[in-house]
Amino acid sequence: MTIRPLVLAVTLIGLSSLPAAAGEVADLHGAWRGCLHRSFGIQAALTSRLLAADMALRACREAEGAYLTALSASPLVDGDDVARVRPALVMRAKDWLLGRRPSPTL
Repeated sequence: MTIRPLVLAVTLIGLSSLPAAAGEVADLHGAWRGCLHRSFGIQAALTSRLLAADMALRACREAEGAYLTALSASPLVDGDDVARVRPALVMRAKDWLLGRRPSPTL
């Protein structure tokens, strides 16, 4: 990953601390994170943790989409920016599910 996408990913993650519409972004981020946690918990009881993480990411695609759509409505970023950093956000989510990232902040 180059520096520019990394900086943009950090910016997107930090948007939830902004007032006003950021409240909706934070709520949608929490809903996505909750979906991932619940789905992963169920799937991890049935299969390997790695497969469970992949399945959770697929199962929560709708919540992820709502979160990313809200981010793209921000005056600071647009849909192209969000599309560029989506792979990094998904990887952070997977790392969190697998215990490689201690914070639930994606």
